[in-house]
Amino acid sequence: MNEAFAHEDEGTAYSSATSVAFIMARAKETFPGVVTAHSLARSLESILKPRGFDSDNTLLATSFDVDEVCRDLEDELRQKYGQNFSFGGLAGFPFGGTTALGACLHHMPHPTDDKHGAILIVYGPHVGIDHDGVIGKVNRRGHHGSGACPSTAIAAMAYVKAVKEGREIHSPDPSDPIDAQQVFVDSALMEYSDRLLSAADPMVELPHCLLESQGKLMKRIMDKCLPKDVPPGTNIALLGGIQVNTPEGTPEYFLPKNFTLLDNTGEVKEDLLDTLIKEGNKDVKQIIKEMKMAKKTEEMMEGVVEVPIVEDGHTYG
Repeated sequence: MNEAFAHEDEGTAYSSATSVAFIMARAKETFPGVVTAHSLARSLESILKPRGFDSDNTLLATSFDVDEVCRDLEDELRQKYGQNFSFGGLAGFPFGGTTALGACLHHMPHPTDDKHGAILIVYGPHVGIDHDGVIGKVNRRGHHGSGACPSTAIAAMAYVKAVKEGREIHSPDPSDPIDAQQVFVDSALMEYSDRLLSAADPMVELPHCLLESQGKLMKRIMDKCLPKDVPPGTNIALLGGIQVNTPEGTPEYFLPKNFTLLDNTGEVKEDLLDTLIKEGNKDVKQIIKEMKMAKKTEEMMEGVVEVPIVEDGHTYG
């Protein structure tokens, strides 16, 4: 981990109106399609509610990194769906495995007469942007500059580089639990060594490689759990993407990379990625206008009595 912490507390320490605007522009430029954490939560609610997901019947499950900067997104999602089941570990890998996901699926609200239980699974790695726009660093509370983010993944990338260069390195015993997760992340990233080290900006490519690796592991876990742990009719939403962490006072972002609805066997029923990105990037004025229109329609419908129409002996309505 020494490589990850080699440049701690460097760069600009405090935010300004200029730095906030710069970070927001940098996030959108570097990760096209990003949405703010707040917009993501709102968009998920808007898209999933008509498809049978609401705060009463949906269990939120997350697999994010253990870093404290990754909690903001969970907080936003909890505002919509309540307390989350967390099965992620270092770098966001779903280290809880089949045991955790199996338990999570059994924790879903039971179906009722009018609705089935549902689960929303959100997973992915993270990467920071600091006040100076540096990718792979973030300003943390109480520090006099920025530091590594994500430190775990940066350490894994240093391991990959050392192996490719043929340098002698120390690798902990993978059977020793005190560092087993880091050993796994190091090993998982080796598959992407050429792509990572030849990238124009390895720090930008790093979370994309991690997400791809996590997606493969998530599929193995779900293939093992479905359908035996899920009753028929269960709604499953699976969202994978990259958290983009920013300094305090700046919006947190999320880059959706895959978003699908599954049935209880794991078969894809609907691909909603484009819908989510479009909804998440809606203009605020448009959102307010739609909310006002929906409220006005609801008020107009209150007290409306349905009157049947009788014509030629047939009743309509």
